[in-house]
Amino acid sequence: MFVTDPFGITRRGKAFLSQRGFHLWNSTVGSLSSWVNHWLKEHKSKWKVLLGVGWGLLLCVYVCVILCGLLVMAIMVSSLVMKFLVEEPLQMRQELNFDYTQSKPVAFVPMVSCPGLGCGVDCKDGVGEIRSFRHKVQATVLMTLPESEYNRNLGMFQVRVEFLSADGSVLASKSHPCMLKFKSEPIRILLTMFKVVPLVAGYISESQTLRLRIRGLTGGHVPTSCLRVMIEQRAEFNPGGGIPELYYASLMLESQLPFFRRIVWGWKRMIFVWITLVSFMMELLVAVICCRPVILPRPRSRDVSTREVHSSSPNNLPKRSPVTSSAPPWLNRGRERPGALLLPGAVSTFCSRGRERETTANRIATIQMIE
Repeated sequence: MFVTDPFGITRRGKAFLSQRGFHLWNSTVGSLSSWVNHWLKEHKSKWKVLLGVGWGLLLCVYVCVILCGLLVMAIMVSSLVMKFLVEEPLQMRQELNFDYTQSKPVAFVPMVSCPGLGCGVDCKDGVGEIRSFRHKVQATVLMTLPESEYNRNLGMFQVRVEFLSADGSVLASKSHPCMLKFKSEPIRILLTMFKVVPLVAGYISESQTLRLRIRGLTGGHVPTSCLRVMIEQRAEFNPGGGIPELYYASLMLESQLPFFRRIVWGWKRMIFVWITLVSFMMELLVAVICCRPVILPRPRSRDVSTREVHSSSPNNLPKRSPVTSSAPPWLNRGRERPGALLLPGAVSTFCSRGRERETTANRIATIQMIE
């Protein structure tokens, strides 16, 4: 055998091992499956509870997704409403660069494009726009001046703010006088002694910051294209004289909305929240009324199905009543006269009519039983 078939022993061993392994696998899987079935039958109530809890959690997640979608839609609706309802006031701050080559130094702040002014600045890039002629505007000019001997001896000077249109005409104008805060010589020397270390180190400087609030400016029917800030000297000075020395200057512009718009702007967050809540409740109400099966899916009750099965069983069908009990009275007219004589020619006609009446009675009885 080995000479004629050297690999026969290998094949037989492989087949034997495969058979034994398959048998062992079948016995293991069979015992394991029987044990699992037995364990499931013993813990059937627990599995029912777990399945119920899992189904409930799945329904909760589904309902939460639906509610989140409705909430996102409500937020979008509220944002759209607030976009048309709320008007943002103008708030901007711009650095001022005064032109000291003129007798009255001037600085321009472009609001919108104003190519007709020729102010020397890039008026194509505006910083904002006064949207309504009803808006009152407050301009605040911040000026940092050194406490030099020239500024201390200068005294009063004046700052003017003007609203200009696209053609250069003045729409509104306001001015405000100002000067450095007075300090006597002993107070100034005493303050210098206290601040000598930070002054020498460079952390502070001998300067003052003037804050000029100019109120009463109102936008007109013509749009404001540019703002002009001008430093004016007193009347006693010649042209070009009486101009203070500056370290830094800037302009803050704030527009005041009308009364109703101002209330809406102050309560914009609360109004946004309330509009979102009302939109969400309305969407939820419409969805519950119109799409209740989609939002709240309800599984079919097992008791109902069991009751339907029992009601459709043959034992619970209504008993069939005899035909004679439900037949109409006219069918028994011939039976009430047993002694009546019939002619020979009418026997066949009478029999055929009797069969038709019995068939009709059976149909009526069947219909009544079904009802």
